[in-house]
Amino acid sequence: MNQLRILSKISYIVHGKGQPIVFLHGLGLDSHSTELLFEPILRDSDFQRIYLDLPGMGKSASDVFPSSNNILRLLIEVIRKIVGSQQFILYGHSFGGYLAQGIALNLKEQVAGMFLTAPVITANSSKRRVGEHVNISQTNLNPVSNSEYFEDFLSMGVMINQQSWELYQKLIIPGLTHADQSFLSRLAGEYSLSIEQKLKNATYEFSLEILVGKNDQVVGYQEQAIIGLKNANCGFVLLNKAGHNLMIDQLELVCLHFKVFLNEVSRNFI
Repeated sequence: MNQLRILSKISYIVHGKGQPIVFLHGLGLDSHSTELLFEPILRDSDFQRIYLDLPGMGKSASDVFPSSNNILRLLIEVIRKIVGSQQFILYGHSFGGYLAQGIALNLKEQVAGMFLTAPVITANSSKRRVGEHVNISQTNLNPVSNSEYFEDFLSMGVMINQQSWELYQKLIIPGLTHADQSFLSRLAGEYSLSIEQKLKNATYEFSLEILVGKNDQVVGYQEQAIIGLKNANCGFVLLNKAGHNLMIDQLELVCLHFKVFLNEVSRNFI
């Protein structure tokens, strides 16, 4: 039975055995947004799945200094303790994708591959080149439960239908309800990594896949495309009719690309 574990004030859950995959969720979310998304396609796989809660989110402690630099240091420490000297795969979404790049730069000898969805490239939101958000309504929704979150769903989602609303409730709301808002407010002032420019110039020998939404008004897609062009082993996918929560807008495509990516990495896994 897989149980909640805590290491260096970081809460995480481990499923299965085999090649490790470390999952990092987005800002203000928790491991529900990764575990419930990927377990259906990985449950019977030969991968060990490690789902982390970032500090101040989920069940991880919020009594740590709220800065991206400190969070990155904690994550590197925890990952080293969990996987040891093994090679591992990284997944990161949004802020988790920002941190994943920092981990990859610091532990590049151990990273076998990295899969990013809507990753942050520039921490300062006023300096980002973002997409144009739209709502594509496919049905009339009249939410009964969790109606207080419906406006947020509309502000982030592109594909507006019953499936996407149900996925939003399943993947997003648990994190929003558990996040320490005071911690997040303080983190906003220390959001930039000191190595951000190094990350923008980094090239990786391992397989890299970046998925972004054309309608992402949070982090955009153009800076991510530049990262993709710099890396010979990078696949870059711009999803139409998808925003920042592209795993909700285009669930099947995200899962398909992730499975193809894992197959490619497995062939090169030491």
